[in-house]
Amino acid sequence: MEIEWQFIPDDLEAVRGWLDRETPAPFCVQPGAERELRDEYWDTAGWLVWRAGFACRTRRRGEAAELTLKGLAGGDGHFRKRFELDEPLDGLGEVAGAVAHPAGEASALLRRLVGPHALRSVAALTTHRTTVALSDGKGPLGEVALDRTIVGEGRKAHELLRVEIEVGDDSVGRAEPFVAALRDGAGLRPALSGKLAAALAAAGASPGWEPSPVGPMTIDRDRSLAEVAYAALRRDFLRLVEHEPVARLGDDIEGVHQMRVATRRLRAALDTFRDILPPALAKQRRELRSLGRSLGEARDLDVQRERFALAAPLIGRKAAGAIEAIFDDRLARTREDVLAALDSERYVAMTDTVSDLLRAGPTAGLGDEPALASALETVEDQRRRARRLGSAIDSKSPDADYHALRLRVRDLRYVLEFFAPLGGESAEAYIRQATRLQTLLGDHQDSAVAAEFYSALARDESERLGKAGVRAANELAANATAEAEGYRWKFPKRYARLRGRRWHALRRALSIS
Repeated sequence: MEIEWQFIPDDLEAVRGWLDRETPAPFCVQPGAERELRDEYWDTAGWLVWRAGFACRTRRRGEAAELTLKGLAGGDGHFRKRFELDEPLDGLGEVAGAVAHPAGEASALLRRLVGPHALRSVAALTTHRTTVALSDGKGPLGEVALDRTIVGEGRKAHELLRVEIEVGDDSVGRAEPFVAALRDGAGLRPALSGKLAAALAAAGASPGWEPSPVGPMTIDRDRSLAEVAYAALRRDFLRLVEHEPVARLGDDIEGVHQMRVATRRLRAALDTFRDILPPALAKQRRELRSLGRSLGEARDLDVQRERFALAAPLIGRKAAGAIEAIFDDRLARTREDVLAALDSERYVAMTDTVSDLLRAGPTAGLGDEPALASALETVEDQRRRARRLGSAIDSKSPDADYHALRLRVRDLRYVLEFFAPLGGESAEAYIRQATRLQTLLGDHQDSAVAAEFYSALARDESERLGKAGVRAANELAANATAEAEGYRWKFPKRYARLRGRRWHALRRALSIS
């Protein structure tokens, strides 16, 4: 962890004078080194590193060079506490080689974040740094750095002055009185942004994914069918690429989950509007299905792992440990599968193609009619399909029938959401009913999958689990089966709400007056 305070001085020489003459007891400062630092920051064209929450820096000190991945989050105002990984490089130009052939933790993490995408230099700065060692009566505390930094080039070049006090994690409390004295005595102002922000501004760089290049995404009752279709596709495409860095990182299960949802919604939109879309866009449904499968196994295991975390304290430490070890092994494999899918030429080609086609916009002559003219018919068609399946289900229906209905209700919900701005509050009210039914069916499916998962563990992993683990797995399977029965009991009442006054209100809202 990098722990430091950052301040802005009016005059570095005045700060140095204060350190030499007015450092209060029990603190002591000793002159350190003077260095020239050449920093260069790197990212992909889509800012994958930045959007994952990191800055990638190469730094040169004389003949030596190092790669650093630094967390962007952490700290409060001018006090920063950030994750940092450092790794030596053979030379400043070796960042591409470090990605291709990771040799340490920093390059391995960078490889995971950027995949096949090329790194480009996004900002550079040069710093003359004077350091002062800081200690107190108990021993060393850290270092005070006096930095004179040049950012930008030519007419845009300007100078930044910074004072940074970096200490160890166990020295923060001991150093705080010194920091306060230095701040007040030398007239320092808090630095609320770092040097990187200034360097990016000087380079004209804008980190993060910007939605505007793919086109407009607003919908109202006066829009054409093509405008509604492209707005829906653009929103969900941005959802897909927005969550890619988190999915690559693998620390937050929401990354994979949101990417999977985006692939499903994009496929639903391509189906719903297929007659007015160019063939090159419509054919991307196959690529999205392939990506969805790669994401699906990891997501399903994440769901089961979350369920297991609630049950683990109840089944005994030894049995829980054995089952957790199996989860860990399988999750590691599925996350590598996700990474392979995101690194693949198919995924890169698909995102490039979809981005270009969405930016180009609708094909002239296709979908020019008002969206309201076909919205009700499209929604009714999806609802009819869901009702056909739902009306045939009873308490004895197999799990597969409930799952098939869940997929139909999910598609109905997506279509409703595509046209929701046309139906106003009536559409939102009916979407809430469809969402509640989808959630119930999803919970039923999760329970059914859990029952099969634990039964298979007890059957196929008996040696690894041991007697206690097998017994626990069978108990978890039985509990999951009982949960599924509970959801079946709730199903008729929840399903009945797909008809009635909310449906009639939506029909009126989507009708052309």
